[in-house]
Amino acid sequence: MKALYILLAVAATCLPTIAMAQISRETLRTCLDIEDQTKERLECYDNKIKPAPKQVSAPAKTVQDCRFLKEEDERLKCFNRFVNSASKPPPKKSAAKHKPKKPAADTQAPDDQAKQ
Repeated sequence: MKALYILLAVAATCLPTIAMAQISRETLRTCLDIEDQTKERLECYDNKIKPAPKQVSAPAKTVQDCRFLKEEDERLKCFNRFVNSASKPPPKKSAAKHKPKKPAADTQAPDDQAKQ
């Protein structure tokens, strides 16, 4: 009987996470049809990801983290950032900076040759 209760408790804690993971950016992209910076667009996002305001100090790492922001304008900007970033191509990585080559151990640097 205890095993059944434990199984139910584990299932109850995992179910909200599984439901949240199924929301795709494509689903949220439908909200982009609504005029930007409006209450209607925020309500569209909120209907897909229910808000759960709490005190946050770090920027959102995933689109689901946007629901924790209390201020409506901040929450709307957060959702827009994730949805709009999906439509942009990923930034290209810059070429690695070349480090100056060190002279081989058995050769002398040009300054050393001039001194001799």
